[in-house]
Amino acid sequence: MRKVLASVVLLALAGCGGGSTSPTPVVPTPPPVPSASITATGSGSLVLHPSAVRAFAVALETPIRITESSGGSADWGFARMSIYNRGREVERTELTANDIQRGGAGRIEARSNQVRRVLFRFNTTDFDRIEITLGFSDVKDARPFTANVPFESFTDVDVDLTPASVAHSRVPL
Repeated sequence: MRKVLASVVLLALAGCGGGSTSPTPVVPTPPPVPSASITATGSGSLVLHPSAVRAFAVALETPIRITESSGGSADWGFARMSIYNRGREVERTELTANDIQRGGAGRIEARSNQVRRVLFRFNTTDFDRIEITLGFSDVKDARPFTANVPFESFTDVDVDLTPASVAHSRVPL
């Protein structure tokens, strides 16, 4: 009986191992897609125009440099100009994602650096501060975020007596 039991154990052990197996290939894990990181600054002089649209007195052309530095992409959702007088917001004008896309912009690609000329129309002439804010949505996870454009980053203010002819709520290229 011992011989039979030993034979069975030996046969069982022979079935457990032996033979050659090929190693399972290791599939490298791709690096994670980074989140977008966008900064915005003035890139030249602001240009004041009379508005070609009668509902508004002034059109302000703003050259804005938009830089993505982390390797992510974002969709540009809005551009807002808020006008303040003595600490109170007195007027706000905003371009929507549709306006921005119609103007030929929209997606801010990874590691890009571009200047867009954004045109805002408004009526207020008595103000002491202007804030420009750009809104984005990260392509990776739809996280919304904003980038403020420091007003002091524009180099000067010029006046052009030619009425701005781009339709209201458009981003000229």
